[in-house]
Amino acid sequence: MSAHDILFAALRRLCPDEEVPDAIAARAGALARAMQACLPPLEFPDLVENFVARVTAEKVGATVEVLAGWEHLPDAVARYALAQGLEQEVALQPDPRLLALDWGFVRDVPLKSDTMIAVGVARGGIAETGSLLFHSGPDAPTLYGFMPLHHIVALETRTIVARFEDYTAQEQGKPHPRNVNFITGASGTTDIEGVLARGAHGPRRLHILLIG
Repeated sequence: MSAHDILFAALRRLCPDEEVPDAIAARAGALARAMQACLPPLEFPDLVENFVARVTAEKVGATVEVLAGWEHLPDAVARYALAQGLEQEVALQPDPRLLALDWGFVRDVPLKSDTMIAVGVARGGIAETGSLLFHSGPDAPTLYGFMPLHHIVALETRTIVARFEDYTAQEQGKPHPRNVNFITGASGTTDIEGVLARGAHGPRRLHILLIG
């Protein structure tokens, strides 16, 4: 008998019953329910309110504007650029919802390390942490969230879920993207003397346009 056979014979002796997989599944289900029961409540019962409170907290450092619809997005981007003293020129994520809008200014700036503004679309948001969720794909290149100095993100309020566990549950059985990124606020580091510095590893500013 080979070492392989000896090993698997020992495993079979430990798991002799066909019901063992069902027992394992039942135990896993019980553990999952127990975890849900002990999760702390959100600060605010409304998911959008909780998301905004978290993402605009000082340590996260994002700003938020609420829009009634997608058609108001170009004007909101123009207002942001004006307030920051920037040219109305953006690198636009190739999302069909963005490309269909009437921008009225330069929207095809190449995405480079010195790009000032990029506009993108988040797949969803996590209310508990104030995180934005991005799936990579042909219309959602990953670098749009990391290259520009100012990252402006459109987020539909209906896509905000309470916790990370809710996101994973709703993605069960769906095709997996190559990359999943969670972005929580602007880039920051306290590596040097414990002083918070923005923009060290990515965008210095994150501005979220809530739609809905």
